[in-house]
Amino acid sequence: MEDCKPVATPAEPGVKLSVNSTREQVNPTLFKSIVGSLRSDYHTTRHNIRCGIGKQIMEHPKQIIGVQQKESSDMSKDPGNVLATNWSSSTPVCNWFGVSCGSNHRKVTALNLTGLGFVGTLPPHLGNLSFLSLLSIKDNSFQITSPVIKFAPDETYRLGILAKAGGVELDPGNVLATNWSSSTPVCNWFGVSCGSNHRRVTALNLTGLGFVGTLPPHLGNLSFLSLLSIKDNGFHGRIPVQLSNLHRMKHIDLGNNSFSGEIPSWLGSLTQLQVLRLYYNNFNGVIPFSLGYLQKLEELSLYGNKLSGSIPSFVFNISSLKAIDVGSNMFTGSIPFVPIDLPQLEFINFYVNNLTGHFPDDMFDRLPNLKDLYLSNNMLSGRIPASLFKCTKLRSLSLSDNHLEGGLPVEIGNLSMLQFLSIAKNHFQGEIPKQIMNLTLLSEFDCSRNNFTGTIPEQIGNLKNLEFLSAGDNNFVGQIPPVMFNMSTLSTISFESNQLSGSLPSNTGLWLPNLEELYLANNRLVGPFPMSISNASQLTILDISDNLFSGSIPDTLGNLRNLKRLNLDVNNLTSSRLSFLSSLTSCRGLEILDFSDNVLISGELPGLVGNLSDSFQRFSASKCNISGSIPSGFGNLSHLIDIKFDDNKLTGMIPTTIGGLKELQSLSLGDNQLEGPFPSELCQLNKLGFLVFSNNKLSGSIPTCLGNLISLRQILLGSNMFSSSIPSTLTGLTNLLILNLSSKFSHWSSSN
Repeated sequence: MEDCKPVATPAEPGVKLSVNSTREQVNPTLFKSIVGSLRSDYHTTRHNIRCGIGKQIMEHPKQIIGVQQKESSDMSKDPGNVLATNWSSSTPVCNWFGVSCGSNHRKVTALNLTGLGFVGTLPPHLGNLSFLSLLSIKDNSFQITSPVIKFAPDETYRLGILAKAGGVELDPGNVLATNWSSSTPVCNWFGVSCGSNHRRVTALNLTGLGFVGTLPPHLGNLSFLSLLSIKDNGFHGRIPVQLSNLHRMKHIDLGNNSFSGEIPSWLGSLTQLQVLRLYYNNFNGVIPFSLGYLQKLEELSLYGNKLSGSIPSFVFNISSLKAIDVGSNMFTGSIPFVPIDLPQLEFINFYVNNLTGHFPDDMFDRLPNLKDLYLSNNMLSGRIPASLFKCTKLRSLSLSDNHLEGGLPVEIGNLSMLQFLSIAKNHFQGEIPKQIMNLTLLSEFDCSRNNFTGTIPEQIGNLKNLEFLSAGDNNFVGQIPPVMFNMSTLSTISFESNQLSGSLPSNTGLWLPNLEELYLANNRLVGPFPMSISNASQLTILDISDNLFSGSIPDTLGNLRNLKRLNLDVNNLTSSRLSFLSSLTSCRGLEILDFSDNVLISGELPGLVGNLSDSFQRFSASKCNISGSIPSGFGNLSHLIDIKFDDNKLTGMIPTTIGGLKELQSLSLGDNQLEGPFPSELCQLNKLGFLVFSNNKLSGSIPTCLGNLISLRQILLGSNMFSSSIPSTLTGLTNLLILNLSSKFSHWSSSN
C-alpha cells in the first residue's frame, strides 16, 4: 500500500481484500488506501473514484474503482447528478456510467465522461488504473492542479528496479548504468521494445549480458509485456509469482541461468503463451499439470534441469505444439501415449533420462510431420515400431544407448530425408539392410556396439553426403568395401573390434581429403601398411592396432601435421632404424604414440625424440627389440604422463633428466639391460604412481627420498643388484599396493 494515500475516514480494522471464484462483491468503503477520487458536493453528497492497491494491482475492478462519500472539493459541480445516481457501491464497477472493462480480466480500460458539465479538479490517483487505455473528459470544466496525474509506479520505475532494487547484482558490461537512464525514454533503453501506439513496454530482451542477480517481482507490473528473454545470464533464485499477472505474455526464455525450485504452476494461467524455455537451470520436482492448459503453446524446452517423475500425458495433448524438449533430466516411466493427431509436432527430445518400457505401437501414426526424434540414453526396450517408418520427414533419429532389440527393418529405406541416424549401444542383430542406400542425405550413421553380423554393405558407398561412419564393436566379417576409401566426404571411419579380414587398398588415403579419424583396431586385417595414408593430410587419429599388418612403418608419417594419436601396436610391422620417429617430430600436436608388440622392429631411439611435440603425453614401445641407451632429450618432453619401454634391449644408465618430467605418472623400464644407480632425481616426480625397473642391472642403494612420493601405488624393483637394505621411508607410502624388491622372479607384495 506504499503508493496510495489513505482516506480521511479510517478503514475498518481487520478487513481483508480478496476475490474468489464466486466473484464476491467487495465493499469499497473498507479499502485501506484511496488511489483516486472524483468528488461532488451536490446536495452535500460527494462520490469518489478510487483504486485500492498494495504492492500489486489487484485482480478485480471492484478493487480498482469504488465510491465513498467524503467531504472534499475535487468535484464542485455535477449538474446532471450523474455520479450520485449512477456510481453506486451496490453496482458492479464495470456497469457504472462511462466505465468500460476488459472482457477477460474485468479491469477498467476506458473512462468516458464527455460533456457532462462537471466542474472540479482531476485527482492524481487516477494514474493507478494501470489497464486504462482511454480517458475522455472533454467538454467539461476540469482543472489540473498539483500533484499532476502520474501512473505509479511508471514503467521507468518498474524496470529501474531490475537494476537498483535487488535485481541485477553483477553487470559486467555496465549495460544498465550506461543505457538505462531516467532521463531517457524507457522505450529507448537497451533491450526494451514498446508498442508503436501505446508506447508501453512489450518486450524485454537481455540475452547473454552476463548479468547475475534475481528477477524483481515488480516486473509483474509490466502489464503489456509479451516477450521476456534473459537467457544466457546468471540469474538465480525462484521465478517471482508476480509474473503471473502478465496475461499478454507469449514468449518466455529463461534458459541457461541458475533458477531453482519447482516450475511454478501459475505458468498455466498465461494462456497466450506460445514459447516456454526454462532449459539449463536447476529446476526440480515434476512438470506441473497446469501447463496442459497452455493450448497455444508451440515450444516447451525444459532440458538440462533436475526434473523427475513421469513425463505427463498432456504433452501429447496440445495440438499447437511444435517442439518438446525435456532431455537431460531424471524422468522415469514410459513414453506417454499419443491420443490425438499432432500435425504441428516436429521435434521430440527425451534423451538422457531413465525412461523404460516399449514404444506405444501406434505412437508415430499420429505424428506425420515429425522431423527430429531423440530418445538416446534411456532404458527403452523392445523393437522399433513399424509406425516409425511412416514418419518420412524425419531428419534425425537417435535411439542409442537403450536396450532395444531385433533387426534394423528394411523399411529404414523409407526415411529418405534422414540426415542423422544413431542406433549404437543396443542389442540389435542381423545384417544392415541394403536399403540403407536410399538414405542419400545421411551425414552421420552410428550402429556401433550392437550384435550386427554379415558383411558391411557396399551400398554405403553410395551415400555421397556421409561424414561420420561408426560400425565398431559388432560381429561384421569379410573385407572392408574398397569404395569406403573413396568417399571424399568422410571425416570419421570406425570399424574397430569386429572380425574383418583382408587388406586395405593400396591407395588408402589418396581420396580421403577430409578424413580426421580412422579406427580399424582389433580385427584380422593383413597386408602391408598403406604408404598412401600419409596423403590424408587432415588425419588426427590413426589406430590400426591389434591386427596382422606387415611391412615397414613409412617415414612419411610426418606429413600428417595434424596427427594427435598414432596406435600401431600388436602387429608385424618393421622399422630397421626407427627412422619414422624422426619424421614424427613434424607432428606438433602429437599426444599419443604406441608401437608396442611389433617384434620385428629394431634399432636405437634417435636423439631427436626429445624434439617431439610439446603436447606429447604417452610413449609406448614395449617388446620392440629397441637397443642402445635412452636419450637424455626425453627430459624435454615436459608433458609426458606415461613411458613404457618394457621388454627391450636398452642399455646404459637411466637419464637423470627424466626427473624433470613433473607430469609423469607411470615409468616402466622393466626387462631391459639398464645399469648404474637409481637416479635420486626421480624423487622429484610427485605425481608418479607406477614405477617398474625390475629385471635390469641397476645397482647401488634405493634412495630414501623414494618414500616422499606418496602417490606411488606400485614399485617393482626386483631382480636388480641393489646393495643396501630397504629404506624405512617406504612405510609411509599409504597408497602403495604392490612392492617388489626381490632378487629373483618371486616378489613380495604389500596391500594397504
